[in-house]
Amino acid sequence: MIDPAAHEAHDLPLADRITVKAIQDWLNTATATAHAANGNPPINDYERGISQGIEQMRYLHLDNYWYTLVPEILGALRRAGIAR
Repeated sequence: MIDPAAHEAHDLPLADRITVKAIQDWLNTATATAHAANGNPPINDYERGISQGIEQMRYLHLDNYWYTLVPEILGALRRAGIAR
């Protein structure tokens, strides 16, 4: 029988996995909302430029959340005694 605790998903503590997933979901939703507000699919050069800017913001500037933001949040929660 396979031990469920041996699954690779358990390499990170639960608090880490929950935090990463929550931030990832928020970023994906915000990105999708920004694309929808711009017009999806973009129909002219202006909308294509905005769409490209949204993609750059999401995947170049905000994609490092898992090693910049997550440890900061978890550190604050651990200091407060809320997470281990």
